[in-house]
Amino acid sequence: MKIILYQTDQSPPARAVKMVIYILGLDVEQRELHPVLREQDTPEMKKKNPMRTIPFIDEGDFRLSDSHAIVIYLVEKYGKNEHRHLYPKDVRKRANVNQRLFLDCGILFRQLQFIMGPVYQGQMSDIPNNIIRGIKTAYWMLEAYLNDTKFLADDVITLADICAVATVSSLDGLYPVDGERLPKTRRWLDTMQAQEFCKVKNEPGATQHVAYLKLCMEHNRHTQSKL
Repeated sequence: MKIILYQTDQSPPARAVKMVIYILGLDVEQRELHPVLREQDTPEMKKKNPMRTIPFIDEGDFRLSDSHAIVIYLVEKYGKNEHRHLYPKDVRKRANVNQRLFLDCGILFRQLQFIMGPVYQGQMSDIPNNIIRGIKTAYWMLEAYLNDTKFLADDVITLADICAVATVSSLDGLYPVDGERLPKTRRWLDTMQAQEFCKVKNEPGATQHVAYLKLCMEHNRHTQSKL
């Protein structure tokens, strides 16, 4: 059965999955879900995806949520020899990729969630200092991991880079990576954004995501000024 991907372009995790699909050359049906409108909360969607997160895939008798689990599954099942560097067989290399994937979901994306939730709920008009400190800390972690390798887990691009760039490209639009203080992170981000898969499947959605968040914050400032 043809894979159905439920996604929205503004979602960093969905963009990560779309980049992997593009790299693998898979023919996938895409269906739009709008998380702000809570379209993932319908009874049909909750049955398919109890986590109610975006993205998730439906392959008939098999469904899977969480972008990190999805990209691993897609590479393991559909990847060819030329794709093996994305999720290497070597146990230690794979462990490094996994750890950086956990870094993305547990630290990087959390910084973005600390912004998105309050902004969408009308509670945040500017990014507060405590969240900025968290973003800076996350960036410094990336800088440290890039001390020994060109990319986050190896000297070649892996799934860790693809997932992280989807997140960081949105964060960078809200609080830019300082190239003077974080030269390795800035170089990594620029290198990733120059990749064709990133230009085609990440850049448009990231631009929309950042613009929408900034628009919401401006709206929140305007609303709060009237109170």
